[in-house]
Amino acid sequence: MEPRPQHNGDWVIAPREDLCLDFANTLYWRGTPTPTERLKAWSDVLDWYEATKLLPAGQMATLKRAFREHDREASADLRDAIALRESLYAIFSATAAQKKPRDEDLAVLNRALAESPPRRALRGAQAGYGWAVTSGDAAPAALFAPILWSASDLLVGARLARVRRCANDACLWLFLDDSKSGNRRWCSMSACGNRAKAHRHYVRHKDD
Repeated sequence: MEPRPQHNGDWVIAPREDLCLDFANTLYWRGTPTPTERLKAWSDVLDWYEATKLLPAGQMATLKRAFREHDREASADLRDAIALRESLYAIFSATAAQKKPRDEDLAVLNRALAESPPRRALRGAQAGYGWAVTSGDAAPAALFAPILWSASDLLVGARLARVRRCANDACLWLFLDDSKSGNRRWCSMSACGNRAKAHRHYVRHKDD
């Protein structure tokens, strides 16, 4: 086995509660014949991770350089990332539909959690606190740890009942419903919500 790329020091990370849903949504328009895939290469995974702003820019640049300069089995890592994403989507999509997730998908999540570095201590971060993680390399198990923490915390937390799946059958995006009424149906009112309103308006006037 080839040695993994190295990084120096701890990562101090404070993942958002819905980070796992954002990762699940990297395949979108799931209800269409040709869903849009954001993660076509391992570099796309790193770009997505960078966009989350989990790590300071300098540390993220070091991490990306370590992956790019190292000869890795990127295709196998990408397959693992996609498999994890699809299991996370299945788990939270079932939850949103008030169904029990499949044991197979929970097993994928649990295996990934077992392989990831633990949250071992709290440290001061740029805003409040974050989890300090020490890992000897920049392997995918360390890279995906914040996503896994987000998923497990959401599953055991009080806000699990707020997980929703967009009511647009072409979209099926996952999101947390933060509305006061708790009956939000669309991932975005400006996108899928307006499409639904426009469609209802069209149907109404067509019938007239």
